[in-house]
Amino acid sequence: MNPALLSLPAAFGLAGASGLNATLPLLIVSLLARLGLIHLGSPYDALASDVAFYGLIVLAVVEFAIDKVPALDSVGHAVMLPLAAASGAILFASQTGAVTDVHPGLAVIISVLAGAGVSSTVHLVRAGVRPVANVVLLGPPLSFLEDTASAALSLAATLAPILVPFLLALIVLGAVLLWQRRRASRPSPMSVR
Repeated sequence: MNPALLSLPAAFGLAGASGLNATLPLLIVSLLARLGLIHLGSPYDALASDVAFYGLIVLAVVEFAIDKVPALDSVGHAVMLPLAAASGAILFASQTGAVTDVHPGLAVIISVLAGAGVSSTVHLVRAGVRPVANVVLLGPPLSFLEDTASAALSLAATLAPILVPFLLALIVLGAVLLWQRRRASRPSPMSVR
């Protein structure tokens, strides 16, 4: 199979995962590169360095902790938006190296814009939903689901990119079913009379 066909699902999967959790996909890619399970080309191989790896562990722990506290998560989302965009751009660009028939400068610009766009969109949707979830005390469980989805997308994107479209479809289907279930459990305004 053409590696370029697998690099696009990997790129989009990692960028989307970065929108759910800005640091976890970077940490997973760093860990997998350090373990020799994936190879990162230059300059992305810097993610496997000690400084990057341990720095990402600290950032991931901080993001994980802040995201579980309903009063802090909205502030954390605002602060993490630039990091989510950068994370998505870096990971997207790291995966699109198999595309060789495009001018390198154009490939970098497209990769950065696409990766930052995907991760920022996912992050903004997540940040918009969270205050509503916090009102009904579902913020922390939703945060754990986001972390799980981010980790699953990151692992699938790096180890089995062909699974990314299916995993994305399952995540969207799960979100739609949860939303429908939530709407069905609320009483309608007409029945309150």
